[in-house]
Amino acid sequence: MPPPSRELVTAAQSGSPLDQIERELHRDPRLQSAHTRRAYLSDLRAFELWRANSPLTKGLVEGYAVYLRELDRSPNSINRALAAVRWWARRLADLVFEEPLPKARRDEIVLQAARVAAVHDIKGERQLRGRHIASSEFQALLRVCRQDSSSAGRRDGALFALAWTTGLRRSEIASLTFDDIKSVNDYWILTVHGKGNKVRQAYLYAAATWLNHWLTQRTRDAGPLFCRIFKGGKVGRGQRLTVEGLATILAKRCLEAALAEPLTWHDFRRTFAGNLLDNGVDLATVQKLLGHTSPTTTSNYDRRGEETRQHAIRNINLPLWPEEK
Repeated sequence: MPPPSRELVTAAQSGSPLDQIERELHRDPRLQSAHTRRAYLSDLRAFELWRANSPLTKGLVEGYAVYLRELDRSPNSINRALAAVRWWARRLADLVFEEPLPKARRDEIVLQAARVAAVHDIKGERQLRGRHIASSEFQALLRVCRQDSSSAGRRDGALFALAWTTGLRRSEIASLTFDDIKSVNDYWILTVHGKGNKVRQAYLYAAATWLNHWLTQRTRDAGPLFCRIFKGGKVGRGQRLTVEGLATILAKRCLEAALAEPLTWHDFRRTFAGNLLDNGVDLATVQKLLGHTSPTTTSNYDRRGEETRQHAIRNINLPLWPEEK
């Protein structure tokens, strides 16, 4: 009789382990984020290569965490890999109920999966990725868009203005449609479909002008809010911008603006959080505007640097030493 840990891997398997993993990533209704599915697939591909068909046990997974640490992977990166392995163990435990196995054998497999799923994250911190975008850098991006008289200039300016003033994720920007925006007086209300199938609202005030300029080129028809633009300046209505396309646009405009350091779309999100905190907005409100489940996640978005912390300390008042009577 094979050990239960090995059967845990093979009981529900049809095809190669990676084929099975990829199918289950799309079958699991809890994994609604395409980004999470891609990350889990990448992490599990690396794990399967490392373990080389060894039985899936709690000790093996803990050994994998040590291996990743010896490769100098960051704690966050290691913990994401462990999260992927824990998901796979739980998924395999679910799948054994679809197999004609004796109850005792099934119980063994489920217990083994529970042990793997109980592996803890490792502790430790590294310097957080990403940075705060200086106002001068943002102005430089808008300047090159304004100097571009084509449809792309208007579109990209609206993209940057929206990202700066809403903190939307890149995937959320790409998924916006014209039906998701509503004009109210001199501003826009956006219905945002975020991670975990959560819907929230965002608001465009200062960026409303930039969006209006783009809509004169795009027109106000149904379809993706931000479209591809083909050679010759033709707006591809109905041709949605992908997240990869957004990355290409930002890289191109950063070069045109001669920024000293490149930016990512997530840097806009971090900067949005920092700017709100600078303006005295409480953390709970920032959390809701960003669509975070945990305030801890929101606090990790602060990239304003040591100068902000020093300024906060300098502003602490210390009563004068009382004069002796």
